[in-house]
Amino acid sequence: MSTDDQLRKAMDRISRSEKMQARAEKVWKSLDASRATFINSLCRTGLSYAHAQSKFDDFVEEQQRLRIRLAHEVEAAQRDYLDLAHRASGDAEARAA
Repeated sequence: MSTDDQLRKAMDRISRSEKMQARAEKVWKSLDASRATFINSLCRTGLSYAHAQSKFDDFVEEQQRLRIRLAHEVEAAQRDYLDLAHRASGDAEARAA
C-alpha cells in the first residue's frame, strides 16, 4: 500500500473517530435533560423508581466510559497519522538527497 493510501486511511480513521466522539458528546449533553423522562419511562415498564434510577446511573457510567474510549481513539488516530506523515516526509527527503 502506498504512503498516500496509508495517509488517506489514517485521515479517514480520524474523521470516523471524531464523528463518533461528537455523537457521544451530544448524547452526554442530553442525558441530564432526559434523566426524569428516562427514569419515568423505565418505571412504566414495571420497574421500581429506585431500580429505574439505578439503570439510568448505569447508563450514564457506560456513556462516560464510551466518551473516554472515543477520546483515546481520536488521540491514537491522530498520533498514527502524524507518525505516518513524519515517516513519509523523511522518506521523501531521503529520496531527494
